[in-house]
Amino acid sequence: MQKAVFLVLIAFLAVSCNQASKEKNTSSESTEVEQIVSATIQELLASPDDFDGKEVAVSGMVTHVCRHGGQKCFIVADDGETQMRIVPGGEIDEFKVEMEGSTVAIKGVFRVLNPTEVEEHVEDHESKEHHEEEMSHSEAEKAEYFVEAIDFKEVTP
Repeated sequence: MQKAVFLVLIAFLAVSCNQASKEKNTSSESTEVEQIVSATIQELLASPDDFDGKEVAVSGMVTHVCRHGGQKCFIVADDGETQMRIVPGGEIDEFKVEMEGSTVAIKGVFRVLNPTEVEEHVEDHESKEHHEEEMSHSEAEKAEYFVEAIDFKEVTP
């Protein structure tokens, strides 16, 4: 009887240790998948292929929100010149015009368009009369890179 209890106890310990090992592997895998890269706009633009498809955290002052449904906004880097286009994704429907002038922290997926997509995007942009004159964000508007925002928070009003 004691041998049977001892064998059951050994079997129980072996199974429970194996389960703990599997849980550790699963949690370390999910940590890798959920890792967010914090980067500046300049870092993203210096090596866009390194960030393509990765979840990033970036911040900047909102210089413009598209008045055609709030489907994009632009943030400026610390240098005051370099801008990046941000588009809504996830549960974000649109950006509010009132965000202009605010500093925002954005979590999203960095995207780089392939040459065909870039050409289609520029043609689409140029076929619509968004602005009568060139704006400071025009270069970022036509760029092959953008961040698809998953979440954002206004840091300063």
